[in-house]
Amino acid sequence: MVSHKHKCIFIHIPKTAGMSIEKAFLDSLGLSFFEGQNPQLLLNYNKDPEQGPPSLGHLTACDYVEKSYITKELFDSYYKFTFVRNPWARLVSIYRYFEYHRYLKFEDFLVKIFPKLQQERSYFVMPQYDYIFCGKGNKKLDFVGKFENLKEDFKVIQKNMAFPVGSLEHINKRNLNYNWYSRWNLKFVARQLKKNPEYISRINLRQKAKSKYQDYYNSNTKAIVSEFYKKDIEYFNYQFEA
Repeated sequence: MVSHKHKCIFIHIPKTAGMSIEKAFLDSLGLSFFEGQNPQLLLNYNKDPEQGPPSLGHLTACDYVEKSYITKELFDSYYKFTFVRNPWARLVSIYRYFEYHRYLKFEDFLVKIFPKLQQERSYFVMPQYDYIFCGKGNKKLDFVGKFENLKEDFKVIQKNMAFPVGSLEHINKRNLNYNWYSRWNLKFVARQLKKNPEYISRINLRQKAKSKYQDYYNSNTKAIVSEFYKKDIEYFNYQFEA
């Protein structure tokens, strides 16, 4: 997201409260989402893989200049920020966001589907470290907040804006008429399961959400996340809390 009025760039890592953050900026400008889009803030769809992910709201820090969405001079002068999240908790959120909990047990998702997501929806599950450093080892941002300290860390953002931005409100895919997200997600899952019907643990499993992300894991699935998100865990100082 780019807001020239606020002179800022927000790197929206999926499943880190990004929609709530974007909504705060849209509200401050008197704008709104239209099915998740608002081109004025570079929040719109993209059909060209060479120009970034399917949703431009999820551009990496390096993409903005490298793909010519903003000049290097503006990029350097704007306040740039993002939010990160505990990788084990984030992956549970992704599992439920794509509606896989309706068909697959969490371990089946991690063992059988997660590797495919790394290839087919790589921007959605790729390490948070890569959004910020872009594989080049150079930090591009002014501030990295944490989902676990969202409200307090967002106050840092508010203080650094060139134009006022309001407080956060909780947003999810069922707010703001986001039912289209659910339809898209279910179609995506259906395509995966049609290709690989053996992955279905039990049709319409409809597992209830568990109170803690830790309850989804066993030693095997915990290790899968530890390995894939090693840089996130080390750099952002996360751990699997008992």
